[in-house]
Amino acid sequence: MKFAVYYHPAVKEDIKKLRFNQKSRRQLKKKIEMIAKNPFPKSLGGLGEPLRGKLKNLLKFRFNKHYRVVYQLILEDDKMNILIVGLRADGEVYRQAETRL
Repeated sequence: MKFAVYYHPAVKEDIKKLRFNQKSRRQLKKKIEMIAKNPFPKSLGGLGEPLRGKLKNLLKFRFNKHYRVVYQLILEDDKMNILIVGLRADGEVYRQAETRL
């Protein structure tokens, strides 16, 4: 079963800031669609990686080595809510994810 994908309103701006070209945008969309088919944590046979600490109810996946996509699963509605797309380098992606809950 594929989860319905929803995006936080700020995700569009995240992608603009990262200056992805059309090829990268298509790759990101394809990766999100792939994850949506099995968004559960890897420990449950899924493709997501669980976060820890304050973000323990969220999951992430890697995109193009340096980027992270943080998302929330809403199981009762079969929704995958993309909260943020950003660079992992300075950890800002995780701080911003917390504010978007």
